[in-house]
Amino acid sequence: MPITIIGIPLTVYLPPLYGELGIDLALMGLILLVARFSDVITDPIIGITSDKSITRIGRRKPWLLGGAVPLMAMSYLLLVPPDEVTVVYFTLCVVLTYFVMTTMQIPYISWGAELSGNYNERSRITTTREAFVNTGYLGLFLTMGIAQTFFGKDLRDQLFYVAIAICCATPVLTLLVTSLVPEPKIPAETIQRFSVKQYRDGIRFMMKNGPFIRILIGLTGTVIGTSIDSVVSYFFCQHVLLAEASYNWALVGMMVAAILGLPGWLYLSKKIGKHKTFVCAIFWYVCCAMLMPLLYFLPSDAGTGFIVLQTIKGLCTGAIGAMVFSMAGDAVDIDTLKSGEPRTAFYFSFMGAATKTAAAFASFIGLTAISLFGFDPTLEAGLSPSDGGNTNLALLGIVLLYTVIPCCFYLATLPWVWSYTLTEERQARIRARLDRKATDRNDTKGS
Repeated sequence: MPITIIGIPLTVYLPPLYGELGIDLALMGLILLVARFSDVITDPIIGITSDKSITRIGRRKPWLLGGAVPLMAMSYLLLVPPDEVTVVYFTLCVVLTYFVMTTMQIPYISWGAELSGNYNERSRITTTREAFVNTGYLGLFLTMGIAQTFFGKDLRDQLFYVAIAICCATPVLTLLVTSLVPEPKIPAETIQRFSVKQYRDGIRFMMKNGPFIRILIGLTGTVIGTSIDSVVSYFFCQHVLLAEASYNWALVGMMVAAILGLPGWLYLSKKIGKHKTFVCAIFWYVCCAMLMPLLYFLPSDAGTGFIVLQTIKGLCTGAIGAMVFSMAGDAVDIDTLKSGEPRTAFYFSFMGAATKTAAAFASFIGLTAISLFGFDPTLEAGLSPSDGGNTNLALLGIVLLYTVIPCCFYLATLPWVWSYTLTEERQARIRARLDRKATDRNDTKGS
């Protein structure tokens, strides 16, 4: 949970926090974009290294244990900046936080994909993980909502409490997961020594893995849409709806709905398949997002309406992540069958690099676009332009970037996801062949 909790402030709360401290929004978006490009190099390296790690406690657990303390330190430095903050400070904190997250996140996600090879069981695992992720988000938003509503704390104080919570939760949860959750045993003879040729072969296998490429495109599109939504959502609630006090509670409702909705999406995936469930979740998101601008015409009830709509939209958020990572685990089985080597983290590292670069690109688009529309986060919300407030054009830009633009990216993924071909029946045949190979290997070793 701490790995994912820190990801929310990076997209949602850093723009208003550092914007108030004097960092230009467009420059902030450029820094987030450039910082993420480093993941294109570091993610595959970490993925390969994790796949080939042979230790007494497994391939994935050492990475989580080693990254816990650095994650705590970088979370505090990023979320609790000094009063006089510089661009250099912001850049270093973002780059190092991204790197620490990567060292933990790729092994963690890969570990989950390896716990089971069964089509529906894998979905149950990813759904459970999404429930814990959203529980972490719920704790984040509850902390901020209580600090704001009952103690009158501003954004900086709210994020201070979040940083303390991350520092307290990280060691406890890391020790729990590494001590209680088993890691599948991988025969050492199947793990080959790293070589440049092997890396090239891995890329070649990946590019020919049609189901994985479709998943990657689908996930990248939704990440771009979600990230643009996220970087302007606070400004939409604060400056367009004039309902800043409702923002954190709307996100609390969203996370509660995401957790409660997951069993329903899991049931649906068993009936119609994972990729069709993913498509249904996208349509759900788009319908809710396009209703948001109507709240502008209900000024007295805008805050309540935002909480209601955000809660309804939240029903689909967990389903997207659960289905994508479950489908990716199935697609990795194709590579394992063809290559003979388990390279789960290698695949998930490329997913991580692609999606994190997409998220940074989306943040750059969102923050640059609202700057081009003339939006200034330091101006007081609710004032007319003549009184020193933002212009109508600036507010229109926020509305478009919060609703229409993200929906376009979501809808663009549909043709790719709908034509996904790795069904339950095909995946079962792949697993049967993998099991036969494992049996033959054990018989050879025994003889």
